[in-house]
Amino acid sequence: MPRPKGSKTPYCWTVKKFGSDVPPGKRAFAAELQKLCRLLALEPNGSAPTQKQAADRLHTCDTSLSRFLRAEYLPDIAIVRLLHAAATKDAGSVEKVGITLADLEELHSTATAEQQCGDCVRLHGETAALRQQASDSADELSITQAELGTVKEETAALREEAAALKHEVRTLKAEVQVLKVREGHSLKATARRAIRAGQRSRLAARADAALLPVPPRRGDRQQSNPEKRAALTVARQAEALQNGGRQDGVLALLRHSAEVLSPVETAALVCALREGQLDELAGTLIHIYGRDNPDPHVMRTAAQLHQHGAPDDAAALLRAALSTRRGAP
Repeated sequence: MPRPKGSKTPYCWTVKKFGSDVPPGKRAFAAELQKLCRLLALEPNGSAPTQKQAADRLHTCDTSLSRFLRAEYLPDIAIVRLLHAAATKDAGSVEKVGITLADLEELHSTATAEQQCGDCVRLHGETAALRQQASDSADELSITQAELGTVKEETAALREEAAALKHEVRTLKAEVQVLKVREGHSLKATARRAIRAGQRSRLAARADAALLPVPPRRGDRQQSNPEKRAALTVARQAEALQNGGRQDGVLALLRHSAEVLSPVETAALVCALREGQLDELAGTLIHIYGRDNPDPHVMRTAAQLHQHGAPDDAAALLRAALSTRRGAP
């Protein structure tokens, strides 16, 4: 067959190298395909066709034809029969082709069996890998479920603990409320005892007033023991509340005392607080008494403070009352 014009290497596209992983059956079949393609002639003058022209004649694409010739893929049996018929026609006889159609179909069958076996091996490998992945996933799922069960148990325990703490908090709040009520009753009872003691002292003072031979000297504390005991009782109660950090209780006690105590009792309480070095509480009582009581009571309390030798407290009491009156509408 003459060499086509303009081509130094006719049918060069039919020469394909096989990979090392190509099995023998597919290698033999692809070699026969290459030989058949070299028998194809496009023109009556015998010029060699290009790969694209050969592919068009076989009703396929040139890329697929190239893969058939490299043994990467196996062509359909219809393409095999069409190629054998075209090569036989262009060569002139089956003898010139060098292989019968039956033998070519046998090679195709052998190559197909090899490919199927390879696919089976690959599928078996993939199946084994998938099974291993499924087993690993099952193990992970089992571990996760166990951890989830532990978390649920811990959550239930925490909820029970939280419920117990809430109950304990409610109980403590109720106890604190009871203590506040009891403390309020105790403060009121103390104030009532102080009032009764002051009333008894005033009655005793009236009874003994005629027996005094001389008027009292300046600074003489003409107070009876009941008044002093009542003042000391309130002062100790205030000190205990302050030491316990109960400033609200101290303030409540001082306000109640300013409302119910007489001028004599108030002066005695101020002196008792001063003697106990509770100067801040004494100042607070003076301010509350001067602010909340009428002027006659304030004046009598100031006079009592003068008699007890506390002129500074008497002046502070008068200033507190005066400041309140000036601020009133």
